[in-house]
Formats: sequence, structure tokens, C-alpha cells
Amino acid sequence: MSATVAAKKRTGVGAILEMEEFERLAGELRPWRKSDDLEVIEKAKGSALVFPFVKGLRLSARLIYILRAHLSETNLEVDWGQLLNDQGDSCSPECDIIIHHKGFHREWNDHKNPVMHFRFIKGEKAVAVVSCKSYADRVDTGYAKKLHHYVKNVLLFAECCAPGRVNSLRKKAKAAGYTGFWHLYTYDDKSGSCINDPDTWTDFLRTVISITRRAKER
Repeated sequence: MSATVAAKKRTGVGAILEMEEFERLAGELRPWRKSDDLEVIEKAKGSALVFPFVKGLRLSARLIYILRAHLSETNLEVDWGQLLNDQGDSCSPECDIIIHHKGFHREWNDHKNPVMHFRFIKGEKAVAVVSCKSYADRVDTGYAKKLHHYVKNVLLFAECCAPGRVNSLRKKAKAAGYTGFWHLYTYDDKSGSCINDPDTWTDFLRTVISITRRAKER
């Protein structure tokens, strides 16, 4: 948590409205983190692994909805997809969340009430990418560097991490080229304790808003 954010901590109605969706999302995901059944599934092989994948997809999808709401008064859009270079002949790794200027090159499953909505977006329209992780115990040192060919700002957001790893993960994320590291809550796998960290939610939103404001000014 930066000193700037700590000094400007808000407790009014606006702050409550900003945080309620993060609170709800953390509350929905925490029970699955401590589930005995989930531990069995994660140790299984083959098709049983699809459940943890879908749980991770739920995190990124819900975060997309949260960011869409917070950026609803701008001309920016928030989607799942991949970035293309200027010539359209190079494609980035998959991006859990792309914040971008209005418009897209192509989209998949463009049906009414789609199950999947995946967009290909030109890198020149991209403002930021958010990489989402279910449980952060390390930092992918190559992902941000690959994305920097298409977009400047790459943020790392996790459902949870161990209580004692927050600061080290932030430092490693910065060193690997990420704008920063944020999480919903900490999880102690020995005690099963889950603790929300609303200060980091505030910092995440402030960072996104700051990035999008600079994008509008360019």
C-alpha cells in the first residue's frame, strides 16, 4: 500500500460503493478456497482439472464487470481477448482483461446471450492489461515483457496469496515489468484463515483510474 493511498483513505458513501463489489467477489470465492472437495479435484488428473480453470475464469470475468462499472463514464471498454500489432500479423498471449479505447478488430461468439465473448483488439487501442491469478505464489517473469510489445501497462491481480508473501510478490512483479501486484485476500493454507485486504482494492482502482486518465489525455 502506497503512502499516498493511505493518506487519502476514504470512508464515505462513495468509498462503500466502490468497494462493495470487491467485498462480494471475495465472499463468493473464499468458501471454494477452503473446500476439501476442491483440494481433491486439484490433485486429480485429466478432465477433473476443468473446475479450477472455470473458478479462475470466474475471477477474471467478475473483475471485468467491476472495471466496466467503474469506467462506465469514460469511452473505454473492458474485454477478454488478445492484442494484435499494427500490421495485424502478430498476436499477444491471451489477456484475461484488456482495458482499451472503443472498438475491436474481430470477436468470437458474437451471438445474442453468448457463453464466451472473446475479442481481438489492436495494440494501439490498448490502455492496460490485467493478468489474473487464482493463487499467487510466484510471478511469471516473462508475461509482462511479452505484453510490452503491445501495451505499456500490465497489472497483476490475484484472488489470494499467502499472508507473508504480499510484499515480496509486489517487489517481484515490479521487477518483472508489471505496473504492480494486487489481491482480494490473503489465505493461510495451514489454518485456513482468509483475510480481506480492502486497502489493496482501493489502490488497484486508483491505479487503473490514473492509467485511464493519462490515456484520455494523450
